[in-house]
Amino acid sequence: MTDDRRVVRRQDEEVRRLAVATKRDYETERRRPVNIVRCLESGQILTCRGRKKLVYRVLADEEMGEDDGKTEFTPDSVIISVKKSVHQKAFVGDGRSRMTLAHELAHGVLHYGDPLYRASGASGATSISRLRPEDSAEHQAKVFASAFLIHDDAVEEMNSPEEVSVEFGVSYEAAKIAFERKKREKHRRDEGAQRVRKANERFQAEMNPPKSFMRYSERACPECRNKTMVASGFVFLCHTCGFHDTGE
Repeated sequence: MTDDRRVVRRQDEEVRRLAVATKRDYETERRRPVNIVRCLESGQILTCRGRKKLVYRVLADEEMGEDDGKTEFTPDSVIISVKKSVHQKAFVGDGRSRMTLAHELAHGVLHYGDPLYRASGASGATSISRLRPEDSAEHQAKVFASAFLIHDDAVEEMNSPEEVSVEFGVSYEAAKIAFERKKREKHRRDEGAQRVRKANERFQAEMNPPKSFMRYSERACPECRNKTMVASGFVFLCHTCGFHDTGE
């Protein structure tokens, strides 16, 4: 299980906005897939505490032990260390390894204080994230990593989580979460648009009542012989020639 701790509370939408802002800062918001290794090797990171120096270290697997990644903090820098095997797999496009690197980048952007670790094979929720996900460092990092590697505006055009996974080089789990979230959002938007359309139709109906149409008698006008006679009280009027038939 991954170590976790309580951090500054952030809702998922805020975390996603910060991830998009980070992509923009690295000028990678339009790249598919995002080159996460290049971002980590850039030497700088825009954190919630301001711009800092970013130190990216690729360490021997034995040195990292049971952790795939580690993020440490100093007043002027963020230090991200990862296993050599994770770096190498991420470099060739392995989805889970790319998510691990983005996860550590998330800690660097969002958090501060004691080091944060990502254990090898970590998955699922922690005790903190199950009860208060908005307070969980691990939950926030998970949401950030997905939003950093996956472009939301493109997901709605895709047909399956598998397509998302291949297109953006992420794990199937992350792709499925993003795909289903965008599908729910689209459904809510469609329902809202339908409610607006129905409300507008009701308003238009109230403002524009249906027009009444004249009903002509089967009788032909004695003058012009057109069947355009209409009853008006006890009198028949011809709309063609104006003949009045009083019945007398």
